[in-house]
Amino acid sequence: MADPESQMSPLAPAGVKSDEQLLTTTAIFSKRKHQKSNKSLVYVLAAIVFLGTIFLILASIFLRVVNPKLRLSTVSIQNFQYEKTNSTSLNITMFTEVTVNNQNFGRYVFENCNAVVLYGNSTIGGGDISGGRVGAKNTKSISVIMQIRSVNLSFSSNSTELMKIRSFARMTGRVHVTKLVDRRKTIEMNCTINLNLTSRSFMDPLCS
Repeated sequence: MADPESQMSPLAPAGVKSDEQLLTTTAIFSKRKHQKSNKSLVYVLAAIVFLGTIFLILASIFLRVVNPKLRLSTVSIQNFQYEKTNSTSLNITMFTEVTVNNQNFGRYVFENCNAVVLYGNSTIGGGDISGGRVGAKNTKSISVIMQIRSVNLSFSSNSTELMKIRSFARMTGRVHVTKLVDRRKTIEMNCTINLNLTSRSFMDPLCS
């Protein structure tokens, strides 16, 4: 007679997993799913950081506002009256060209302003610069007639032929990049011109 303890439990049918095997398989599946979810989250965060960096770079390039530049580019003489006795009398009409250079990615709309001509600390003339606008990454030229009318100018003995004058202007306007970026910008023109009284001509202006 067979020993009851020696009898073995019947084996599970082939293809049927025991409870322990099912638990192990479920744990592995859950672990892989969790790892895949973590990787997806890392990819999403990396994409957000990358896109944010790109946006900041583009914003720093396209939305940054810098001061336009105001320069006196050319000077020519239309009328020249010069009398030298004990003092010097000048009556000069200058045809000048002023440029507004805008390096922003938005238009610059500027107001009328006045340009003055200085000799030393004295104002001896000037002219009006009309307002307008200059497009993004563009330069606008403005024709300006300046008058110099002065009497009793005193010169040292070394400066009777060459007269150094200065043209100064302050222009106010606004840079419009987008509806959200609208900056007020005030720019200045400070140019030195050498006037040769003997040849009655101007040398090219030097602007700072």
